[in-house]
Amino acid sequence: MAEKLKILVVPDKFKGSLSSGDVCDAIRRGLENGAGNLMPDREVLIVSLPMADGGDGTLDVVEKAIGGERIYARVSDPLFREIEVPFLLRNRTAFVEMALCSGLQLLTKEEYNPLAASTYGLGEIIVEAIRHGAEEVVVGIGGSATNDGGMGMLKALGYDFLDRRGEEALSLKDVCEISAESVFPSLKNVKFTVASDVNNPLLGKSGASHVYSPQKGADPEMVDLLEIGMRNYSEVCNEFTGKNFTAHPGAGAAGGMGYAFLSFLDAEIAPGWQILSKLTYMDKLIAAADLVVTGEGLLDLQSVSGKLVNGVCKISSDYKKSVWIFCGASLLSEKDYTNAGISRVFEISKLAKDKEDSIKNAGEYLEKAAFQSAFYLPDLNVVL
Repeated sequence: MAEKLKILVVPDKFKGSLSSGDVCDAIRRGLENGAGNLMPDREVLIVSLPMADGGDGTLDVVEKAIGGERIYARVSDPLFREIEVPFLLRNRTAFVEMALCSGLQLLTKEEYNPLAASTYGLGEIIVEAIRHGAEEVVVGIGGSATNDGGMGMLKALGYDFLDRRGEEALSLKDVCEISAESVFPSLKNVKFTVASDVNNPLLGKSGASHVYSPQKGADPEMVDLLEIGMRNYSEVCNEFTGKNFTAHPGAGAAGGMGYAFLSFLDAEIAPGWQILSKLTYMDKLIAAADLVVTGEGLLDLQSVSGKLVNGVCKISSDYKKSVWIFCGASLLSEKDYTNAGISRVFEISKLAKDKEDSIKNAGEYLEKAAFQSAFYLPDLNVVL
C-alpha cells in the first residue's frame, strides 16, 4: 500500500480578508479535492496549523493550540470608551492581544488619530491578568491604533508622567518627570514577552512615527508632531530608567510599545511566529510532513526577512522539506524565492478580476488556487 502524502498547512492571516484558520480551511479543501481527482488511489493527510504574528487573531491561535481559560475584563479602548476584552490564562501565563483593546479594528476610519489614541486599556488588561495570578505575560502587539510610546499602558500600571507644573502630562511632548511611587506592586515579579515581527527603532525616518503612524491616520504635519513628542518622551524615560533602548530592534513596534516594554518592564521581544511555533511544536510537525504550505496576504521582502514565511522556510530547509506559498499577491522575484528556499508560489490575484475582487472573494480564489496546485503534487520527491 502506498504511503500517505503528509501535508502541513501553516499560514498567517490574509490581512483584510481571511483569518489564518480560514486560510487553512480553503487550502485544505482545494488540495483534498485536487489530489482526489489527480491521485484517487493515494491517501493525502492534511494537518492544519493556523499561525499569527502577534496581531489580530493571535489569541484565537494560541487558544486553539494550547487551550487555557478565557477571562474577560472591562477596559478602555484607544479613545477611552469602555469595552470588554478577553485574555487567556494557562499555567500562570497570560496571553494578551493588544489589537483587542488598543487596535485599529476598534475604530472607524474617521476616528483614526494617533495623537489621541492611547494604550491605557492594554495596561488595564495586564493588571487584570496579574490579579488573576499571572506570573508571565505574553503580549502580541500587532494591529495597534496608537503612537503613544506605551505611556498610556504605563499610566495604567501605576507610573505617573508629569508636566512642568507637576500635573499629569497628557501628551508625549509635555512629559517632564516620571514617578514610580504608585506602580502596581506585583509588577516587578512578572516576566514579560512581547510578540512582534517589527524591527524598527523608536525614532527617525525608520521609527514608529514616520513609518507606521500614517497607517493610523497621521498626515505629514501630525507625523512631525508625533516625532517631536516621542523624542522628548524618550529623553525623559531614558534619564528615569538609566537605559536607552531607542535604537533597539523592535523599539518602534506598535507606536513605541516595544520601547516601553524594554525600558520599564525588562521584556524580551521575539517574532510572533517564533513564540507561537514553540507553543505549537511547529518544528516537529514540519519534520513529519512531506510538503509544507504557508503564506500570507502580501508576499514581500519582509515576508522572507523574519516573518512567519521566513521561519517556516528556515525550519523546512533544516529538514529538507519542500515549501509552497499561497498569497494574495507577490512582490518577490524568482531569485528571492530561490534564496528563501521556496519551491512554488500561488497568487490568488492572478485568478481574480482586480484587487477588490481578490480581497472580497479571497476564500473562493484560494480554494481554487489550491485545487490547481495539486497538479504539482506528483513532482514532490516523496514515495507515493
